[in-house]
Amino acid sequence: MKIISIMNLKGGVGKTVTAINMAAILSRDYQAPVLLVDADSQGNLSEFVRAGLPEKDCRNEGGLADLLRGVDGTIRATAIEGADLLPATDDLMELDVSTVRSGKSDPMHLVDFLTDCDADYAYCIIDCPPAFNAAATAALAAADEVLIPMKLDAFGLRGMTNLLAQVKNMQKVNPGLEVAGILPTMYYKTTQMDYAEKLLRESGLPVYSHIRRSTKVDEMTFAQLPIIKSSPKSGACRDYRRFVAEWLRGGEQNAV
Repeated sequence: MKIISIMNLKGGVGKTVTAINMAAILSRDYQAPVLLVDADSQGNLSEFVRAGLPEKDCRNEGGLADLLRGVDGTIRATAIEGADLLPATDDLMELDVSTVRSGKSDPMHLVDFLTDCDADYAYCIIDCPPAFNAAATAALAAADEVLIPMKLDAFGLRGMTNLLAQVKNMQKVNPGLEVAGILPTMYYKTTQMDYAEKLLRESGLPVYSHIRRSTKVDEMTFAQLPIIKSSPKSGACRDYRRFVAEWLRGGEQNAV
């Protein structure tokens, strides 16, 4: 099972939308079983992928917060065929980095849990919070790769240094951790965005083809359907399919 953490310390860059659409495309277009892990206390991923399911399938006991505290994790069904979920709960918010230092939470519980699931799934996609807390630490400890969705603006470029420093620190714990690449999101053609994309490519970081800004992505969140179902002919859907194909090929450059 290949494990990818989707992370950016800046919110609103498309982490959850990317996790949802990656899972749906991998399971539908490539017939690959996927495990989603919601590591964000907001729980948007957990709510989205279980929309319309019976209440019994929407319980959060045994979610990531319980798992990090040493309680058994419970995998739940989702409305995306071929994808399952380890859900988030509000109490993930209580698990900051200090709980790791004090022993109240342990990132390695997620590592062990995913090791036990290895034979059941081809891919695990972890939707990370916009903060470096116990859940984010666990996600990076478990991951093979980090994907960084990024809005191409000055704030995004400046925040990249801090995020890459956190990844480098976690490579001491998880030496196999690599940066899969940058995924430019919410793209529209301007001189500034094209310049920012050029800077990223010149930095040596792997950069995937961008995801265009589209009202269809916003509509997808209201419909609570992956974009391959809510708007399969849209430009954004084509972009996400192209990105997944690039990612499966290993990106445009080798991981760093």
